[in-house]
Amino acid sequence: MIINLQTGKDGSWFSFFYSKIDPSTMDVIYEDPIEDGPRMKIRNPVPFFKERSKNRKTKGEYVLNKKTRAMEKVVSELELTAAEKQAENDDFVDYVIQEVDGFKLDGKEIKGTRDEKIRMMEIPIVSMFVHHCVEILQEQGAQEEKAESENLSVGSSSAKTKLDPK
Repeated sequence: MIINLQTGKDGSWFSFFYSKIDPSTMDVIYEDPIEDGPRMKIRNPVPFFKERSKNRKTKGEYVLNKKTRAMEKVVSELELTAAEKQAENDDFVDYVIQEVDGFKLDGKEIKGTRDEKIRMMEIPIVSMFVHHCVEILQEQGAQEEKAESENLSVGSSSAKTKLDPK
């Protein structure tokens, strides 16, 4: 499966799989996906976090750099309140889970509303599934970026060209 992270709006469908923690090693063990079972369309959260960081309030303060003995400005993000953290977590869930298919919550098939997605993420097995899917997407994105950067010739213009394989 090839995912283009530049579009970022397209998610990928993942068939649901169970996971458990091995008590002797504390490693997470992921089982095989359930054939013809429920599935979710998940998207990479990188664009979500990039957008959030643009709007995040920051504070700057000058501190002494002991090596250079000069004052340097250090900028850091302001802490979010508990309500702001919860709202951001809920926005994250709503952003990452684009669609659901075949899931039931309290015995009823869900349609994938924001509230249903948030309630589903309170279930540890669903939360572990979603977070693992996000990890998979991020690993694929990192591999794509690495492959793309290796294919660009050094010192070229903005036009992307492949290196001569000699």
